[in-house]
Amino acid sequence: MININNCYKIFFNKLKNVYSFYEIKKLFFILFTHLLKCSIHKLYFYILNDKKITINKYNNFIYAIYKLRDKYPIQYIIKYTYFKGIKIFLNNNIFIPRQETEELVNLIIKDNKKKKKLNILDICTGSGCISIYIKKKLYNCNIYCLDNYKNILLIAKKNFIYNNLNNKIYYYKFNLLNNKIKYNFFLKKIPKFDLIISNPPYISYKEYYKYINTNIFYEPYKSIFVLDNDKIIFYKKIMENFYKKKLKINGIIYFEISNKIKNKIFNYLKKKFNSDTIEIKKDINNNYRILKIIKKK
Repeated sequence: MININNCYKIFFNKLKNVYSFYEIKKLFFILFTHLLKCSIHKLYFYILNDKKITINKYNNFIYAIYKLRDKYPIQYIIKYTYFKGIKIFLNNNIFIPRQETEELVNLIIKDNKKKKKLNILDICTGSGCISIYIKKKLYNCNIYCLDNYKNILLIAKKNFIYNNLNNKIYYYKFNLLNNKIKYNFFLKKIPKFDLIISNPPYISYKEYYKYINTNIFYEPYKSIFVLDNDKIIFYKKIMENFYKKKLKINGIIYFEISNKIKNKIFNYLKKKFNSDTIEIKKDINNNYRILKIIKKK
């Protein structure tokens, strides 16, 4: 058996050439609160009292170090993360929720907190983190979760159930790159919506090499990269099908975007949807992050 203080020394020495001091400390606390199933305050208590860990936990600790040395995401090691204080289960088929997305859900709640019984469509739902937080705040809403993969929808469902929010939640498997015939068939099965939300892929696959030495390298590439030459192909598909045919008048669609696609998507919208209200908002880091469109006709 070995005490936690010595574990930290091992952790720091093995990772100091990969992460900053702050990052190492943060990763250590995430890992050990998971291994010991305790709070940060309890972990401090254990450290001060020179608590030892079992050989099984030590083996898991060493395994985590070797994964982290290769920049494997800690969230995939412990199999969960937190999004606005909500526990979200993950596996390596699920895109890890980002802090930037919290600003998107904050805006959605601010805009819609006084509305009742909303129908909401979450496209590219992934872990379900966006919809879960919205459901917590707008409890009477109906949420329709759409993703291309059944195994991803099962994780989203697990997260809704874990957070006691599985009432009036519906799950649909659908590929956004389907042809018109499949779109027409699918659109007949779903209702009209007050809100549509999506954080689709928007990084060109040609840029994949830039991410080889980052955490993103281990995340599901189909949730991040666009295989098509058109970076905004998913936005176009959503706008021309779900927005045009399934969003109510005065309904709102919210997208997460990036600086790199801001001009391209704005030009597309002004050309195709110039009668609608289009707003592009920056995040706290002064990056263009949120696209909001209100349907006027």
